[in-house]
Amino acid sequence: MAPRQTMLIKAEDGEMIECEVVSTVERESSFQKSAPIINPRLAGFFGFLNLIPGFGTFLAAHTLLCGQTCSYSSPVKGYFVGLLTAFLQLLTSVVIIGWFWSLWHGMYMVRKCNEAQDARR
Repeated sequence: MAPRQTMLIKAEDGEMIECEVVSTVERESSFQKSAPIINPRLAGFFGFLNLIPGFGTFLAAHTLLCGQTCSYSSPVKGYFVGLLTAFLQLLTSVVIIGWFWSLWHGMYMVRKCNEAQDARR
């Protein structure tokens, strides 16, 4: 059995109360929401293509026009945010930030796709 995860919270009367953490949810940024939910191998390929800043993100955004989904309620909004993400990654790669962002976004796509695949099982 896994160890319990707890945290201490200060009550109104100043007493510390130990509470058990049941679950956590990671909040996605606008750029992360635009990452398509696709086959993890394809996501890995797009992540590899992000060695050229924004290229994998640009191509992955186009999968939203082919029926794939993202965290946005509208795939069209996800498509345009994905294009903006790719453009900003390319633009900021001049100062190295975009290159790291592009690699990080590629890894995030793979993680998001793996989590979605695990949730379907």
